[in-house]
Amino acid sequence: MWERLRKLNSKFLLIGIFLAVLLVVESSCGVSESFKEVAKEPVSKDVIQPVDAALTKDVSTRGNAVHITDIHFNPFYDSTLVPQLIKSGADQWETIFSSSRIKGVGTYYKNETNYNLLIVSLEDMAAVYKRPDFIIFTGDFLAHEFHDKFKDNNNSSLEGLDSFIEKTITFMVLMFKKYFPGVPVYISLGNNDSYAGDYMIVPEGAFLKDTTPILSDHLLVNPANKTSFAATYSHGGYFTVVPPKTNNTRIISLNSVFFSPKHKSHFTTYDPAQKQIEWFETQLKAAKKKNENVWLVLHIPPGTNVYSTMHDKKYQPFWKPPYNNRFIQLMTIYSSVLKGGFAGHTHMDDFRLVFDRNRDPIQAIAFVHICPAVSPQFGNNPGFLHLTYDPAVFSLINYEVYYLDLENTVSTKWSKEYSFNDTYGHSTINPAAMQAVYYAIKDNQETRTHYMNYYDANHRKALTDENWKTYWCGIGNLQQQRFENCSKSHH
Repeated sequence: MWERLRKLNSKFLLIGIFLAVLLVVESSCGVSESFKEVAKEPVSKDVIQPVDAALTKDVSTRGNAVHITDIHFNPFYDSTLVPQLIKSGADQWETIFSSSRIKGVGTYYKNETNYNLLIVSLEDMAAVYKRPDFIIFTGDFLAHEFHDKFKDNNNSSLEGLDSFIEKTITFMVLMFKKYFPGVPVYISLGNNDSYAGDYMIVPEGAFLKDTTPILSDHLLVNPANKTSFAATYSHGGYFTVVPPKTNNTRIISLNSVFFSPKHKSHFTTYDPAQKQIEWFETQLKAAKKKNENVWLVLHIPPGTNVYSTMHDKKYQPFWKPPYNNRFIQLMTIYSSVLKGGFAGHTHMDDFRLVFDRNRDPIQAIAFVHICPAVSPQFGNNPGFLHLTYDPAVFSLINYEVYYLDLENTVSTKWSKEYSFNDTYGHSTINPAAMQAVYYAIKDNQETRTHYMNYYDANHRKALTDENWKTYWCGIGNLQQQRFENCSKSHH
């Protein structure tokens, strides 16, 4: 009996060992198969490279904004309507413009932005992102030579000009409000935005006082922002606001027209440019003390006016040197809180870099991106930017450029031109990424081709093999001597 049990136990033991081995083999085979499946998947670059914190977040948590600039609205494009416009309130202008027999959006260099181009621009912005967190408009509501156009359409008289300018801006504000209800719009004033004329805005003048309630009531949603806006805008056209859906942030809007050598206001009480620079410094100090992150909004970028310098064969700065130099100093001192700068004025897709030249090697510590204009006055296609950012730290993740191809006379449909992330291969937009693009434009033919094609929003006319190096020097050399040294060394 014991012998029989011993043999039986041995059989069970062998069966148990066999089953255990079988389980181990099956398990190991299953694991090896799963490794094979993983190996088939491509390894993401973001897995093996440092990733910006913003990219680890779900897309739904990202912020969205729109940057638009240099609309230069021309209400005189249909001269038959002007008498009605002069007699009517701004709230009736849409109906009047809709009755026009002129249905096209215009062409390069002519007429700037008519009603049709304004509407298709706003419609496409809304189609790209229906409810952005906010909109940045970096100036030039009004068409060039607005005074002359009004005079030509008003029996050679300037009587009623100020009222007509006020109504023009009110109409545009109402259009923003119609297509983006409840969305705040943060503006900076352009050199054409005044009663007195181009580059002639008067500090504490009637234009600033008259437009304060128009812009505040219609474009600023947050009551606290309306208070901070009114406190300084009516004096100099600059202000600070707090954007929605973010913590510890502020947007600072500068009136950079005061900094221009072309500014013609004879204001004897004080220097409005100096007063603004001092105010700007107090805002940056306060932001640093409170650990706030800042976006800067302005119309005229700092540095060199490359086009005018080449055209006039003489150095032409965008800003007077003392203010340009002080701006660079402040951007360097407070670079830790500055997360981005946004400008217009050139009508082109471009950027500027502020370098800390005391570092070895020198390092970009701030950037200002320049948005392509809606107005095709300078030979560019109309364009605007869709911005993606991280609300937690107010850092820019990506921008996408949309443009309207005016050479396509059949369709007024806007197209996506490019994405910064996809085109330039960077997962975030900060001074280091912009510096890398800057050097790549010089050293890499593919990157340079992108920059040259996109500069005038895909019209591909402005930059050539002969002049691109001069424009490239303008990106990273914001002072005269540095720009001229760069231009000489690269030609």
